[in-house]
Amino acid sequence: MKSKNIFLIFFILLHLSFFNLFAQDDQSKASSDSFKKRLFTGGSIGLQFGDVTMVDISPLIGYKITKNIAAGLGFTYQYYRAKDYYTGAIYKTSIYGGRVFARYYFLENFLLHGEYELLSLETKYFDPYNINNTPRFFESNVLAGGGYRQLIGENSYFYIMILYNFNETINNHYDSPLIYRAGIEIGL
Repeated sequence: MKSKNIFLIFFILLHLSFFNLFAQDDQSKASSDSFKKRLFTGGSIGLQFGDVTMVDISPLIGYKITKNIAAGLGFTYQYYRAKDYYTGAIYKTSIYGGRVFARYYFLENFLLHGEYELLSLETKYFDPYNINNTPRFFESNVLAGGGYRQLIGENSYFYIMILYNFNETINNHYDSPLIYRAGIEIGL
């Protein structure tokens, strides 16, 4: 219930910010840019090795609504391999899904980030009670946080973020509510 409230508050604030942006002077420069110049792509790649191995590939595409506000879509694929400490069995699975996000850039290189992520997980590894009686189920995550981006090219950035996951359900596949993410953003 708490996650739904945070999600609702986030989208209300995002909606209210759209009313403000049309009254701001920075938009005059942003509105003169072509559609293609406002698009950006990029994403992140994550690697974790050890008793739990995870490979995460998460491309994204976004649109700069104004100089300071961007929104977009992303896809996530994770290969997940873990060893059960008690039985010694090795579990392998794929996690996949999508996300929508919004970013607010301020002080040139800092950003606030919010996203809604929907992932498909294999029931036998992440829901041992099989409540839904299906081979896979969906996990919803509401993530919010901030980060820093560094210019690495004419219109490209490297970014790092710390996000908080507001999902408090038992089936959450993230080990911690804090998620660290690094990636690139490339303007088209």
